[in-house]
Amino acid sequence: MRIVIIGNGVAGMEAAIAVREAEASWQITVISEESDHFFSRTALMWVCCGQMSHRDIEPFERDAYARFGFRRVRARAVGVDTRGHRVLLAGGLSPVPYDRLLIASGSAPRRGPWPGSDAHGVGHFVTMQDLSWYENEIHGGASRGGPPPRATAHLSATTADSPYQFREPGAELHGRVASKPAVIGGGLIGIEAAEVAVAAGLRPAFFIREEWFWPIALEPREAQWIGKRMGEHGVEVHLNHEVESLEVDPIGAVSAVKTNHGPYEADCVVIAIGVVPNTGWLANSDIERDERGGIVVDEALQTSAEDVLAAGDCASVRWFDGSRRPEQLWYTARDQGRIAGRGLLGNRSSYARGTWYNSAKLMDIEYTTAGLVNFDLERETNWFFEETGKVRSTTRVVSQDDRVVGFNMLGRRWDHTVLIKWIEERRSLSWVLPRLHQAAFDTELVPPLQAPGV
Repeated sequence: MRIVIIGNGVAGMEAAIAVREAEASWQITVISEESDHFFSRTALMWVCCGQMSHRDIEPFERDAYARFGFRRVRARAVGVDTRGHRVLLAGGLSPVPYDRLLIASGSAPRRGPWPGSDAHGVGHFVTMQDLSWYENEIHGGASRGGPPPRATAHLSATTADSPYQFREPGAELHGRVASKPAVIGGGLIGIEAAEVAVAAGLRPAFFIREEWFWPIALEPREAQWIGKRMGEHGVEVHLNHEVESLEVDPIGAVSAVKTNHGPYEADCVVIAIGVVPNTGWLANSDIERDERGGIVVDEALQTSAEDVLAAGDCASVRWFDGSRRPEQLWYTARDQGRIAGRGLLGNRSSYARGTWYNSAKLMDIEYTTAGLVNFDLERETNWFFEETGKVRSTTRVVSQDDRVVGFNMLGRRWDHTVLIKWIEERRSLSWVLPRLHQAAFDTELVPPLQAPGV
């Protein structure tokens, strides 16, 4: 059996390993344009800050492909011939035949829509190539993490529209590293890009068109609290700023961000306005995609094409409210990869989307969320507490019809498995609050949360 997997991210690798563990003799080919090795994308920031090396963010040893018996193809997929069961590659490379195919091509950064978005010194912070570009801009080369393994090698088997193309750093044109970085877009990637600049001793400008930071995940009080903390770290937060264009100097490098409040000098701009499914290369294939570009799949992650599955950021799955869209999280990509692995083995298995959860670190602020928050549910109530003592934090518990349905926690560490358990047990707010300490995950010397009802 010939198994082909497009993408060596967490979804693709989980599926590949699941197949290998069950079938030692099957041929497994992994096609990846971005990098030779599977790496943790959520840790790119720590490499750029110099706190980790490229080797540190690779979950497997570099001989993993050989040990698992995976065939590696470093090239860009440009289409799927579903009738001929072949993956088409760029650069004149021979198509790769398959018996069963998994598309796990992930996300691509959303391109800037403004004039000047393609200038030197303008880029993103999503891919391994973006990491190399940003390191060049603010460090003048690789950070203490060292250069990525073969990620900077020239790929002839690619295309001009690839999200893994290298951007020319403006630092090279100016003969110096960036001194006035700017970040456009108020989300997780944006705050990571800002934190990287702060770690380099810079004061980045952060442009957010909404009234508060990250409105899809936070409510105004939480966002205002994070905004103050960002300011304390040296980030210049500009809310309600609609970008109109990126101004370019005579040598082709970005020189300013022009907004509805006027121009702001900038010699490096990170566009962080979200990601989209990396599926543009399927435009000429007969695999169904939705209006967001996500590959439409059923509960077993099967696509509209026979013997083709999709998993991870590129797959459009059914959500709790009946809508269909991608889940662009590491955790869900991992879980979908495992289900897809069973499908590649011929064992149909349903992807049961569990209770939503996520965690991150925003500057020095711990962030944990679980369940339904910021969904504007009917009959929704919010219990909110801001802690201002030795520990600064906010705690928000969302209830619907006296049943807790969500948690949004900032500043402290929480065990999301306990929070999810309470949601699934349909516990009431009055039951949860006095037991909240059971979900605490702070280190032993951190004083416990002191809040009404807790």
